[in-house]
Amino acid sequence: MTNTERIAEYIAKGCTSKKQIGVEIEHFAVKEDLSQVSYSGGIRGILNELSEYYPEKEYSLGEIIALYDNEASITIEPAGQIEISIKPCCSIEDIDKIYKKFLSRAEPILSSRGMKLVNLGYTPRSKANDEELIPKTRYEFMDRYFNNTGSMGRNMMRATASTQVSIDFSDESDCVNKLRAANLLTPIFSLITDNSPFFEGNRYSGRMLRTKIWQSVDNARCGTVPGLFADRFGFLKYAEYVYNSPPILILTEKGAVYTGSRPASDIYKGRELHDSEIEHLLSMFFPDTRLKRYIEIRPADSMPHGFAMGYAALIKAIFVKGALPELPEANENDIELAKEELLKNGFDGIIYGHPVKKIINDMFEKAEAVLGSKDLQYLTPLASAARSGRTIYEESTRKGIFSNELSAGI
Repeated sequence: MTNTERIAEYIAKGCTSKKQIGVEIEHFAVKEDLSQVSYSGGIRGILNELSEYYPEKEYSLGEIIALYDNEASITIEPAGQIEISIKPCCSIEDIDKIYKKFLSRAEPILSSRGMKLVNLGYTPRSKANDEELIPKTRYEFMDRYFNNTGSMGRNMMRATASTQVSIDFSDESDCVNKLRAANLLTPIFSLITDNSPFFEGNRYSGRMLRTKIWQSVDNARCGTVPGLFADRFGFLKYAEYVYNSPPILILTEKGAVYTGSRPASDIYKGRELHDSEIEHLLSMFFPDTRLKRYIEIRPADSMPHGFAMGYAALIKAIFVKGALPELPEANENDIELAKEELLKNGFDGIIYGHPVKKIINDMFEKAEAVLGSKDLQYLTPLASAARSGRTIYEESTRKGIFSNELSAGI
């Protein structure tokens, strides 16, 4: 068996009859002046206080960087963004309870330090170059690599935050269908979850800032997976995409080793990949929709609590309940054109031959028709904002969800 076949086999073991979703939400910890809290400037202490609630801890270079229990993991992104990864659940209500429990633990700790959690796609006041990386060798190597692949790797790592939702697949065909649908919907997901009103300490007047940033990080591992819409695309083709590209770094018994532009096929030539190595390889690629033993849908900005749950409900409706909006046949190039159109024209854009407003309305109508009453309650705020053509930030400001100083801008 070749290593690409091993990777494909590893992915295939994710096939399941379960119909669960998992949610990851990243947050900025900010001071009273909205500047971002660094690891050494406060995140370390916050984690230490939070650790009393979580029985498992992870350390890197002698510093605490992650916490775990049977419901969620609390991890730290490159510049200290605090992420909660909620275990796969069948109901949005269960996800909501776990998230609220995390907030009830974290918010008093931050408040006692004159800090708070903020859900935005880009840090509100700080500049990316001013932010320090957490003590994790992986991020140091990624930072070095992205300096040579695009112009906004530092912005992505140090100053962005997202909401990611993961879904199951039953077999290879189901997986491919969901990957294609999620990629076609990526520009729309980016638009309706747009929550990035600031860039490098100033108000940002454009749209979908995180989309724009990811376009300038590394084309070899971001965007749409090459060949996704080809007839023979499947687990093996995804494995080839990963194995024939540079992983940036590998993990050894002695720690992380920088491998730069060497492809995995060269690094691992002549020996079999182990599952832990495959898991690492898959984690080092960042397409809009990533494939592991589940599908990870990645384009949404970090959003306030209610909108994040609404987005999870939307993903559940589309990919678990089968409420997929009608979309024409398209390919990778059509998706990029759709992104450019929405970056330019927002809710007035026309993509895939249709007004995006029509696609959005169709999407929410189908979602509302399949969700139960409890899940439907979560969907309503997001649906209302999207149908009104308002970004999450605009809707949150209108409803008073964001604090006065944040709503007023800088």
